[in-house]
Amino acid sequence: MRFLIQSAVRFMTIAAFAAVGFAQFPALAQAPAEKPQNPLEIKAPGKGEEKAFKALQHFQSMPESDGPKKIQAGEDFLAKFPASTYATYVYQYLAVAYIQAGDVDKGLATGEKALQVNPSDFRTMAVLSQTLSRTVTESTPDAAAKLAKAESDAKGAITGAATWVKPDAMPDANFTTLKNETLAMAHASLGLVALHQNKFDAAIPELEQAVQLGTNTDPTNHYLLGVAQQNSGHPDKAVPNFEKCAAVKGTNLTSTCTVLLDQSKKEAESKTKQ
Repeated sequence: MRFLIQSAVRFMTIAAFAAVGFAQFPALAQAPAEKPQNPLEIKAPGKGEEKAFKALQHFQSMPESDGPKKIQAGEDFLAKFPASTYATYVYQYLAVAYIQAGDVDKGLATGEKALQVNPSDFRTMAVLSQTLSRTVTESTPDAAAKLAKAESDAKGAITGAATWVKPDAMPDANFTTLKNETLAMAHASLGLVALHQNKFDAAIPELEQAVQLGTNTDPTNHYLLGVAQQNSGHPDKAVPNFEKCAAVKGTNLTSTCTVLLDQSKKEAESKTKQ
């Protein structure tokens, strides 16, 4: 039995980002202006960038509790300092903030702007990949092209994250979290692209990595892994993933995973009797 993926996953995109706080700036370290650029560091301002740097610091200090106000501040920054080297950090924030606010198309477009400014922004690359894979449906215009873009971005993020070097000023835990979040999004996207293509066996190892690297606050990847395992003839392996998904209460996947958990248990029991 093949389960409908899009109907359950599409509405998890915003909740998933909100659950793990992806709108937060990664804990970037500050580097001297003359130091070679590390993509995980914000360089000290060079000549002519002092005002933009102070504006970025103010923007970063704004609380996350007032999303619309911070979004407006980010848009104001880009209007005032469109050519600043610090614009990339505002694009990063706004891309996810728009997605969280439900404006997925605007979030994707803003994320593309972030990559135009900084092609090495592998975290945003992973965000775009996961968003595309979770929002494309069979009726989406150019669905195949968008899934191909999601796959390409995911692979680029995985390759790019492997080149990251931890800045001296960044705590080890922050670096590990940043890298794991990025890789979890990318592997989850590759797994979901495979599910869209009914390649259940190929989806399993990608989703297993996503589950291992990610957090338990987003049940989506447990759900998707369970779907892949059940559809590839392994209902016994699907059971613990549907259990973990169903255990996260208050999401649109809770009832779905509860039903699939019961089905998987019955199928696994039936297989043992054969």
